[in-house]
Amino acid sequence: MAAVLHNFNSFKDFHSIPVTKPTTGRWRSSRIPPEGYICHRCHVSGHYIQHCPVNVDPEIDTRGSKASEFSLKNSGVLCGSTPTLCSCNSKVDCVYPLPPIKWCIWTKPEIGWIKLNTDGSVKDGNSSIGGLFRDYKGEPLCAFFAKTPYENTFVVELTAIWRGLHLALSLGIRAIWIESDSLSAVKTINGDQPGRPKTTSGCYLTEIRELLANFESYRVTHSWREANKAADYVSRIDVGLEDAVFWPPDFPVMLHDIIMDDAQGRVYFRQ
Repeated sequence: MAAVLHNFNSFKDFHSIPVTKPTTGRWRSSRIPPEGYICHRCHVSGHYIQHCPVNVDPEIDTRGSKASEFSLKNSGVLCGSTPTLCSCNSKVDCVYPLPPIKWCIWTKPEIGWIKLNTDGSVKDGNSSIGGLFRDYKGEPLCAFFAKTPYENTFVVELTAIWRGLHLALSLGIRAIWIESDSLSAVKTINGDQPGRPKTTSGCYLTEIRELLANFESYRVTHSWREANKAADYVSRIDVGLEDAVFWPPDFPVMLHDIIMDDAQGRVYFRQ
């Protein structure tokens, strides 16, 4: 089913590899709602549900099939940062703040770029990594899985990126967009927070930066975990091998479903 690249046994091997019509009624004759009204769709104040920004795309349903107009740079995150109220919206003494509501989507790369989503899994003393390459259409190229000897989550996340970059270069990829749900890993690689040179993570950081220099173009960004489902799935998959690269014909049905949802612009809810 899969093609084995090499064993990944220990750190010693490190250097070897439309808007809806408004309803009638006195209360809603204006586009501006009364004080305290909260949209029942996005739970943000300032507009009625029929004027909700999410209604712009009629294809958005309970599964959230599409939200391309609302994607932001890199992570494709939508945020409703205004505190919301109690769902009854009836009494002042019933008001209480709720966490900001966010929607996130997986964003396709530009033409000519390949996107690599990575993730690491640490559970019950077992650590593994996974990654998935996709093109500008959201079509998968291949995926990789490997077991690692580390239990430090930060190191495992860096290992996943490092492993993916090695594979990307062997595949001849020249412009790569790396996306990880580890904000610490992304910030450290981009120099937004300091690393620790004389540690395992420091060694990986050095290697990652050297590998990135081999690409014509690259970027490293953060993704919410909900929009990184494909890489998370791959990092937990049991392929029966220590280290493997596998191709779309060998993907499990569930992985194909996640990839299709991402490519169609599914909106993932995050609170």
